[in-house]
Amino acid sequence: KSWKTASFFPAHDPEMNAYAVNQDRPVDVCFVGGFSRHHLHRTAVLDAIAGLRDQFDIRYFLDISRFTKIAEHRLAAFLPLGPYRRSNEIRSACRGPVFGRDYYKLLSNTKIVLNGSIDMAESERGNMRCFEAMGCGALLLSDDGHYPQGMKHKETMLAYSSPAEAVEIVTETLGNWI
Repeated sequence: KSWKTASFFPAHDPEMNAYAVNQDRPVDVCFVGGFSRHHLHRTAVLDAIAGLRDQFDIRYFLDISRFTKIAEHRLAAFLPLGPYRRSNEIRSACRGPVFGRDYYKLLSNTKIVLNGSIDMAESERGNMRCFEAMGCGALLLSDDGHYPQGMKHKETMLAYSSPAEAVEIVTETLGNWI
């Protein structure tokens, strides 16, 4: 016997309306979320986008896992834990995690909100960050996949298929930002 599943579309929190109208968006790209060994594809994209810090204001607000904290500890420097550590590029763009209204304010001050699904999601997309970014008026840039109704590449959001394509999209989009 298996568990039954159903789609859940949290949609839009009306509290976001006051944030969505903000036109002053000094942060070029932000990412808010977890960093763990379960996010290897996301990590590659975060690393690639962080490489644009000399051109754009890139900010990551990461909630790092306990394993990442162990992997980054100075006593673990010689252990084979490289894939579980944040790169220097990512670390230089990092700030601490942000929550609640501070999170909404950050999204409303950002042009592009970066998203990357957890590796185990396969091709299913549409995590809460997608709804929150769009609800606060930011442009959502997320990984290719199957999204809920209303989230469509080049209509309501942009999607990338590789870290290199994500860099290309960010560079082109911000280069043409009005």
